Amino acid sequence: MAYRALAYRSRVARFPRLNICAVGPIASFRIVTPHPPSLPQGLNGRNTPLVTISPFSTTASHNRGGLNMEESYDFDTASEAQFSQFGRDEGAEPTSGEKRLKRKRSEPGSSNSRAIDPNDTTVYPTTSKLAHKILKETWGFDEFRPNQEAVISRLIHGGSAIVVFPTGGGKSLTFQIPALALDEYDGIMGQPKGGISIVVSPLIALMKDQVDALQKRGVKAAAIDSTQTRESVLHTYDLLRKGELKLLYCAPERLNNEGFVEMVRHTRVRLIAVDEAHCISEWGQAFRPDYLKVARFVKEMKAERVLCLTATARPKVCEDILKGFDVPESGLFKTPTYRENLQLLAEPFDTIDDKLPKLVDFLRSSPGSSIVYVTTHSQAEKVALSLEASDIRALHYHAGMEKDERASVQDEFMGRKDLTIVATIAFGMGIDKPDIRNIVHYDFPRSLEGYSQEIGRAGRDGLPSKCMLFLCGEDWVQRELFCRMDLPSKKNVNDLLRKLFALNEEVEAGHVIEARVLQQSKTHDIKVNSLNLLYSQLELRFEILRAITPKYSTYKFIPSDSFASFIANDEDPIAKFISEDIKEREGRGRAKYVDVDQLSLQNGIRREEFVHRIQSWSDQGLILLQPGGVVQRYRMIKPFPKDEADIQALIDKAYEQMEQREMDDLRRSKKMIELMTTPGCIALGLAKHFGDEDSVGTKGCGKCQFCITGKPLIMSDAIINKAPVDLDRLVAVLEACRVRDDPRLLAKVAFGISSPRITKEKCGHRNPVFGSMADCDFDELVNEFAKHCKSEE
Repeated sequence: MAYRALAYRSRVARFPRLNICAVGPIASFRIVTPHPPSLPQGLNGRNTPLVTISPFSTTASHNRGGLNMEESYDFDTASEAQFSQFGRDEGAEPTSGEKRLKRKRSEPGSSNSRAIDPNDTTVYPTTSKLAHKILKETWGFDEFRPNQEAVISRLIHGGSAIVVFPTGGGKSLTFQIPALALDEYDGIMGQPKGGISIVVSPLIALMKDQVDALQKRGVKAAAIDSTQTRESVLHTYDLLRKGELKLLYCAPERLNNEGFVEMVRHTRVRLIAVDEAHCISEWGQAFRPDYLKVARFVKEMKAERVLCLTATARPKVCEDILKGFDVPESGLFKTPTYRENLQLLAEPFDTIDDKLPKLVDFLRSSPGSSIVYVTTHSQAEKVALSLEASDIRALHYHAGMEKDERASVQDEFMGRKDLTIVATIAFGMGIDKPDIRNIVHYDFPRSLEGYSQEIGRAGRDGLPSKCMLFLCGEDWVQRELFCRMDLPSKKNVNDLLRKLFALNEEVEAGHVIEARVLQQSKTHDIKVNSLNLLYSQLELRFEILRAITPKYSTYKFIPSDSFASFIANDEDPIAKFISEDIKEREGRGRAKYVDVDQLSLQNGIRREEFVHRIQSWSDQGLILLQPGGVVQRYRMIKPFPKDEADIQALIDKAYEQMEQREMDDLRRSKKMIELMTTPGCIALGLAKHFGDEDSVGTKGCGKCQFCITGKPLIMSDAIINKAPVDLDRLVAVLEACRVRDDPRLLAKVAFGISSPRITKEKCGHRNPVFGSMADCDFDELVNEFAKHCKSEE
């Protein structure tokens, strides 16, 4: 088994004692002695205790129980107990079923004994009678959309592909039909049948919708996501073991879960379909490091074929996807982004306040289902209320709303033809509504890719639809703020990495380190997203560590009325230990707190057993469980650098990549402005960006804003003429903020960008100097404040 040797070294490292360095406001060392043997309540035979850990700590545990990270930290409600029993017992042999599957995978001549070949020159058929048969029998359609059949046929016959189809272009059928066809094709060819097709998608709502639709059609499909109960996930794993699933959906973050990876490792993987595949490219507008891990997962699982899907990808991004997933260039299928029924309109504004009356006029003159995209939650609510006050039926939608409320808004939108949704970009993904007549960008989008995806939701029925963009120079301040907010100071990155390396100086390959990212964020003034990207660099670029299953550190619950009598009569020793711990922590409120790490340490029992017991109470409705305190876990591939030159070189390279990310975000936003302010057809300019200008023609579309007026938009002055950095305002910021070791932080205060340290220094939103120099050039602010600060180096 892949992890067994590493786990063995980890166990040796635990005994006879282990030093743990706590990092935070007060640093301390503790010596942890070996735990006594576990009580016999274990569910999976492992006996690997864990210890309480700090923001940077080293443990030698090989615990595989853990939560799943999906969709902006939407954690598993079933907690880390959900998957702990799916990891392999340390030193245990595979089950007989697993041996059978493993032998099957290695049979010579088997169709799944080959890997994906980037040099594949096979000429695959572009038509398939089997695909037509399944299309008719399962979906009731007679014909495929453009390029669909060629992609499906290539996959059925053993090839891999990259699909770039615009929103509504029919991407889902290109993996659903092959998943159903492969067994029948193997039967025809006299090859072994069986196996699973896996769909990796970051969108839980989309996964649910597709699984529900497939199940209604009689297709054996399931999803594993962070909203499911433990029983539901157990049932899905059971179906996977028995070979009764055709399609399994999961999020890319699921691939960090060791239990899941080990389960898949012993399963024949017929196809891996990767949705939103442009996220693998650092040139793309939505780069996600976890997608580099998806490419690694495809190779490690020896998937027979891969299908990468995206709605928008310019040539450089397509190149990155092909390279990342080892797909030959012949496997690239593109459908032009240009659609004749969409009219691309735009209007300039001098001030933000001028936009609302124009929006009302536009929606009144262009009736039908409409989406108005805005940037912030508060903006969505305010604009929707203003439209309602103008007798335009409108609702708001954003990620900050309750789940049921969001679902209600979406359902109402799907069922009506006269409703306007004012939303952030959280709305629209996976919505299959063909008659959206208007898409309005109230603020200009962050990139041409985002713009193309969002306007692609209009007019899927082929009828004329309008796409209006409001362009205002004042909006650039907000856009630049979003681009600038994630990059930390180099000093903070330097401090964090040096502390991480120093505290884990003795760590060897195979050991597991744990990180409390939220606490690190506050301590080192680095946004959580930036911290995750930094750890991803350590994993993917420097190949020092590898993310494994995270865990919760704290368990809070609200007991039901019957809980006290239930636990009083529970003879299970695990329950007794938890009950005693609850009594010791008794407070005024109803909420109860359990420190599972401390209980494990004190009683010598694996933490998973405490987690399973607490989870079982939740499953029975005895408690309302609220776990928290997420701890990221990483297995070391090699030791951290120790030589000063090597450490500094790593820090420099890591920060350069973070700086480049900020510059790329700014560049992409400016390209959006350039499209609207440069003379020429808007539709043609957009098509050129994606390398499919032939779809429009050299004369242009004939109906966009430029083609109608013959004039490009003129951007108002806010983005063009930045105010000079005047001394009075600079001094005011320096007087209000005592920081003198971080010029970038001072520039953020002046520009109006918050951070944990800025809040702690009381220089945030309530301070009059916060955002007082937002009209200045940000880089000039950094340079000016640097003159008043000590060197970062």
